[in-house]
Amino acid sequence: MSISTGVLAGCGGSPPPIGEAGATPQSSVIVAAPESHRVPANLYVSNSGNNTITVYRGLGKTPVRTISQGLDLAVFSYLALDKSGHVYCANYEANTVTVYAKKKIVRTIADGVDGPRALAFDGSGNLYVANENSGTVTVYAPGGISPLRTISDGVATPTTLAFDRSGNLYVGNASYPYSTVTIYAAGSGSVLRTLSSDLDGPNALAFDHKGDLYVLNWSGQDVTVFASGSSSVERVISRGIAGPTRMAFDRSGNLYVVNQPANTVTVYGGLHMAFRRAITEGVNDPYWLAFDPIGNLYIGNQGNNTITVYASGEGNVLETISKGVDVPAALTFAR
Repeated sequence: MSISTGVLAGCGGSPPPIGEAGATPQSSVIVAAPESHRVPANLYVSNSGNNTITVYRGLGKTPVRTISQGLDLAVFSYLALDKSGHVYCANYEANTVTVYAKKKIVRTIADGVDGPRALAFDGSGNLYVANENSGTVTVYAPGGISPLRTISDGVATPTTLAFDRSGNLYVGNASYPYSTVTIYAAGSGSVLRTLSSDLDGPNALAFDHKGDLYVLNWSGQDVTVFASGSSSVERVISRGIAGPTRMAFDRSGNLYVVNQPANTVTVYGGLHMAFRRAITEGVNDPYWLAFDPIGNLYIGNQGNNTITVYASGEGNVLETISKGVDVPAALTFAR
């Protein structure tokens, strides 16, 4: 199972609402996927255009089910899955997080939720919600609907969350004119450390295999890298980055960055994460990306309402999913 992480909006150079930065629709190449690329995993897609979550089996082009009850994805949405396979959807407009088992709502979390922008789970299964409007991170015990605790120290316009290997919480704060990443010890609400150097509108966080922290900056149009446990900048990656919305590492440690207005996904690798290539085939106003369990890359394209799929390490379209896709805002996988 994999859990995706959040994206940014808000003040001070935040990215445009979903669907705003459009591009001229274009046809995508559709190639039948060989059996070697088919995986026994479900793809979940939140569709802000029609307030649904569509679920696809492997590389299937037709949804195996569609979830519509309790969703309000007019501007932003976010998906995550817990260890039991329940689907969590952050509804930015409704100020709720809805939890599903298949198509049925298990519970709705509203207490303490105010402009939810990201979701994450710690090692104990507690849910963390980044609330952009209230400037808080609320924490819920497994199965809970009321906050276990509320983190506000050092939090301002939180847009993304991540945990390191030690269980420390990292919060990306995009509040203009100050941009920071605040770090909290496991289970604590007090700031352990604050990162601020070379940050400008952080909207995604990721860790490489060494534990180094990568911060994607929407306003700064780059990625700032901090060595594991350090507050000093190790390097800044900027080549090919324009209007970045998401980033993720593949299984080989290469970094992929979605550049929405540039209609590209750029790839970086090697010792110093040098620019390697740009994926352009089938890319049309991209917003999100995810990797399936065997390493295939999936890109959510808002310009032509498709999910384009690429074999591991390749830049040619392997498959195109369009049925049930309507302004794809978030992608995630679960077996």
